[in-house]
Amino acid sequence: MVQRGKNAETKHVICTVCDNYCPLKANVVGGVLQGLEPYEDPKAICFKAHSWKEHINHPDRILHPMKNVGTRGAQRWVPISWDQALDEIAARLRQIIGTYGPESVAVSSLMGNVSGDQGMIRRFMNLIGSPNFISGLHMCEGNTLQVHRATFGTSIAEDLSSANCILLVGHNPHRGNWAGQAAQLDAALARGAKLIVLDPRKSENAWRADIHLPLRYGTDTAMLLGFLRVIVEEELYDKEFVARYTYGFPQLRERLQEYSLEKVAAITGCDAQQIAAAARLFATAGPSVIPWGPILDMQVNSTSGIRCEDLLVSICGFVGKCEQLQSPEPALVNVSQLELHEMLSQEQKEKQLGADRYPLLSYRGYEPLRAAVKRVYGIEWLDLEASFMANPAAVFRAMRTDQPYPVRALLNLGSNALMGYVNQQGILEGLMRQELIVVFDHWLTPTAQLADYVLPADYFLERPALMNQDGAGGAMVQQQVLQPRGECRSLYALLKGLADRMGLQSYFPWPDDEALLDYRVSRGGKRWKDVEGAMFLGDAAQVNPLETGFATPTGKIELYSTVLEQLGCDPLPYYKEAAQTPRNAPALAEQYPLTVFVGLRDKANYLTNLRQIKSLRRIDPCPEAYLHPNDAARSGVEDGRWVWLETTHGRMILRVKCDAVQPEGTVRVPHGWWIPEWKPGWENGLSGAMYFNDALILPDEDWNADAEQGVPNLRGGLLAKVYPVTPEEPLWEKLQNL
Repeated sequence: MVQRGKNAETKHVICTVCDNYCPLKANVVGGVLQGLEPYEDPKAICFKAHSWKEHINHPDRILHPMKNVGTRGAQRWVPISWDQALDEIAARLRQIIGTYGPESVAVSSLMGNVSGDQGMIRRFMNLIGSPNFISGLHMCEGNTLQVHRATFGTSIAEDLSSANCILLVGHNPHRGNWAGQAAQLDAALARGAKLIVLDPRKSENAWRADIHLPLRYGTDTAMLLGFLRVIVEEELYDKEFVARYTYGFPQLRERLQEYSLEKVAAITGCDAQQIAAAARLFATAGPSVIPWGPILDMQVNSTSGIRCEDLLVSICGFVGKCEQLQSPEPALVNVSQLELHEMLSQEQKEKQLGADRYPLLSYRGYEPLRAAVKRVYGIEWLDLEASFMANPAAVFRAMRTDQPYPVRALLNLGSNALMGYVNQQGILEGLMRQELIVVFDHWLTPTAQLADYVLPADYFLERPALMNQDGAGGAMVQQQVLQPRGECRSLYALLKGLADRMGLQSYFPWPDDEALLDYRVSRGGKRWKDVEGAMFLGDAAQVNPLETGFATPTGKIELYSTVLEQLGCDPLPYYKEAAQTPRNAPALAEQYPLTVFVGLRDKANYLTNLRQIKSLRRIDPCPEAYLHPNDAARSGVEDGRWVWLETTHGRMILRVKCDAVQPEGTVRVPHGWWIPEWKPGWENGLSGAMYFNDALILPDEDWNADAEQGVPNLRGGLLAKVYPVTPEEPLWEKLQNL
């Protein structure tokens, strides 16, 4: 029960424990935080947010800077001061840059979740001269936004409150994940909105759908092409909107001739008439929305699949209705301006790793849009959360091979780089060759166990912030509720400390986070203290591309993408069967009979984070492989048994969970498992990361990547087998105690 009284006050915060960024109210009595509650809808909070007290006060939380004085991974940690850490890190960065060039410094960051970045990471990188920023957003959301940009010149965001029909593409928001979005979905269905669900499993939302299409893993793009074919062929699209606002409809119509209902039904395994019925419902019951979810973000057809989503809402005329076009907030100094991309020379931009092979998410991919963005928004650089990014696989390959040039330093800021990408074995090899690894985090993660310096990060309740990205329009306000524990500091304090020591102090003139926020809101003639009591900012009129024209080369919504065409990519969406499916590799499927789906989220954690929190760990105590009982029997394993799951790339350990809802011939693998209570270091495989994490079974090779952005395929294009862990194996006893 939250106490209230004369000394009570309510502060506004944004939960960054996951990527739904739910607005919350922090109830404070006498200066003491009593608890968190939703800003509006009582359902819009999950147990991850409620675990704030355990997180802040956890005995394993890093509270002081530490330096490793042994060999890499040896866990010989000694406490040091912030000044010593910053002095030594800055000196080593200068030395590495002097020897190998500024491009030899890479940064991995998950942006808001731990770090609270406000454009400062890219500002620092651009000033030192490195184009090699990577993020887990390469695989999730960041790549979606680049497809939006190529289609609309900016991003779009769903408004479920004005939608009459909702299409969930493999997405399953519920109280444990995306609680805010789940609450909005509940409200929409309660007032009569229709629901279409594409999901191989009978998920919670599939049970209440008007139409559930249980498609084969990895065939989402083919299904959406089928939707487009029906809507165009039956003339259910908005002819006036298409004629006025879109480019390339005749070319799209011609491409869709390749995707008859019969072909799409054969690819997806769904009934042709049900596919047609779903397409008709989407087009005629609208306005309709497709809420963002991470399923299409990690497929071999990722870019084409997201393009199909964009094209569906476009040809039906739903853009500007329940799919809202986003633009920079005029009342703020925006993230893109703070990042100073103009300070990075063209020569250095051209060194960005992976941009030659996978251009869309890179600096190279932005070039066709620069003039159009300037024309519509009045700014040259528009960063949609994680734009202008290097390819992670190319960065780690350069770390371990020095090709095309050496990468010798990694700043790991609120990220768990060892576990957060694919080909974990290759990442480890690259990290072991680094001359400097710095980690800024809450925990001694497996990546931190390999670091030279570990610096203590603040928690979202311990700092003021604006949750704002330039493609999102407006901003949410984060008030500081608590003082940072121990010597924990903000990301800005870390980057300013390095910048001051590297001769860049004039570019980091703000003494602290609040001064930076003063600057950001100054465009509206205000100071931070004037706005921090609000939950949302964004009163100024924003650009509406339906009136001004779109920030694309043609000035229209590009159904036929001239951006992709200029980059040498297919300008129209397509479906390609993944390399490792029973259809494409029947002989391999004899040896590896299970199709892998990686990343269905556990309810009580986020990515590789929160495994330490006891209340959450009781909900999801260990990594589980979901197997249909018939597949378990065929594999000679049983429910609750520890097994090896092996692909052609590698293997990992999981505990079997027999699940009749799991489609036969498939296996679901969770993401991001390690065992924090296992002692750090090599003896326990870096706290289990080298046994339990999905990246051990995932290759980073071209055949398993989306052609336009290099997004690795995790959703139905890999074959696997399972077999028991035996009592003779060294880990047997440890596994029995999990």
